Amino acid sequence: MKTIFATFLILLLLLPVPAIGEIQTITHTVKQPFGGSQSPDDARIAAVAKAKREALEMAGVYVEALTIVKDRKVEKDEILALTAGVLNAEVVSQKNYVDGDAFGLDIIVKVKVDTSLLEERVKKLLQDNIHISQLKQAQLREKELLDKVAKLEKENQLLLQKGQDGEKLKVQFQEVSQGLSANELYFKALALMDDGKCRHNSRQIIEYLNQAIRLQPDFAEAYVLRGNAYQGCDFISSSSVSGMAMEDYAQAIRIKPDLPQAYYFRGFAYVKLERYQQADEDFNEAIRLMPELSGHIPTYYIRGLIYCALAKFQQAIGELNQLIRLQPDSGIGYYLRGTAYYYGLSKYQLAILDFNQAIRLQPDLVQPDLVQAYLAQAYLVRGLAYNELGQYKLAVKDFSQYIRKKSDDPDAYFNRGYAYGNLKQYKLAIVDFNKAIQLKPDFSKAYNNRGINYMILKNRNEACRSFQLACELGTCEGYGVAKNKGYCR
Repeated sequence: MKTIFATFLILLLLLPVPAIGEIQTITHTVKQPFGGSQSPDDARIAAVAKAKREALEMAGVYVEALTIVKDRKVEKDEILALTAGVLNAEVVSQKNYVDGDAFGLDIIVKVKVDTSLLEERVKKLLQDNIHISQLKQAQLREKELLDKVAKLEKENQLLLQKGQDGEKLKVQFQEVSQGLSANELYFKALALMDDGKCRHNSRQIIEYLNQAIRLQPDFAEAYVLRGNAYQGCDFISSSSVSGMAMEDYAQAIRIKPDLPQAYYFRGFAYVKLERYQQADEDFNEAIRLMPELSGHIPTYYIRGLIYCALAKFQQAIGELNQLIRLQPDSGIGYYLRGTAYYYGLSKYQLAILDFNQAIRLQPDLVQPDLVQAYLAQAYLVRGLAYNELGQYKLAVKDFSQYIRKKSDDPDAYFNRGYAYGNLKQYKLAIVDFNKAIQLKPDFSKAYNNRGINYMILKNRNEACRSFQLACELGTCEGYGVAKNKGYCR
């Protein structure tokens, strides 16, 4: 078999490079005898897994020949993972055969390779270290199980020659078959998660993984994948995190404490729960177990967000610099870095430049609902930066844009009122402070600033009333000054 396989590879390598758009079809047959302790079902499961694996290994020649794969110097063990991630091995025929006294199965598998799409698919997959690691682990698990099958088949042959029946061997064949079946279900679930389709296929993915876990209760990777499916694979959006997802991540870690994906995806869940310290700890553990994650684009993004939330602004800027270097069109990256410049370093001009970019670009790492929220925040914080720099007309323009997107934020009206006051548009300022107070009745600073603007307009009664209310709520600066000057009692 090894000689035939090697000859087939040599022939493939000697084939001319296919024309653009050409579809290559690889057909592979596996003959699987069975008998004794190995049931027909066990034999079929093993034969299908073996045939698909060998067909994908053959198709891997096309993946290995791609320029992008050569340039990246992809390791041999990753070639099969890449191939399994971009190509599908399909069983086209299953037939019984009889050879003398022996019974068996003929399994025929086909893999179609569309050379016009292959490089783009491989390029996309190479950008996702996590997905590749999931494929590699599944391929490794499959190889270990097939090696067990080969060992059991040898033992089975010896028993058959001796005319003996092995009950223990039957159980072992069944256990390996369950493992292979669980692995196949895992592959199916993983395939449905490709291209961001998980949200539309969550029920089917969960059903595949339920079956996989029933067959193999210690299948840690399946728990992680099911946890992702419970979230609709929507790791960045503002949707809630299900308790079932968190329990699946925890169960995966209990079964396999060195599984980086479990910590990685639970880290995303903690971010959505605003439990940033625990998220940081999980991402650190994921990176310790799988160092290549530190250069993963979503990792730079999410750690930038975490460090902003934890007020570790210099660390946030370091992560976001790397994100923007690798993905110059990341609007979210610019938004977060602008936030770090504004709140952490008081570098208002740099913050404004980043918010300009964030607003210009379409953020690409989040779902649409959160995109709009971030864009709105970019207007708000850029407005704050303009206020700090005394550019009040630009500040008013940004606050107004933000209010159009989010009309129930009292801070936005307060800050626009502040800008109007500095532009000497005192009546407009008072209107905004009134709105801020309407939305937040205990907004002491809004009462205080409203009093200042009333005082400038020489409406001492309203000014004193506003100052007094502000002081009752804890902000007494305006009231103290007005009392000292004899304007208020």
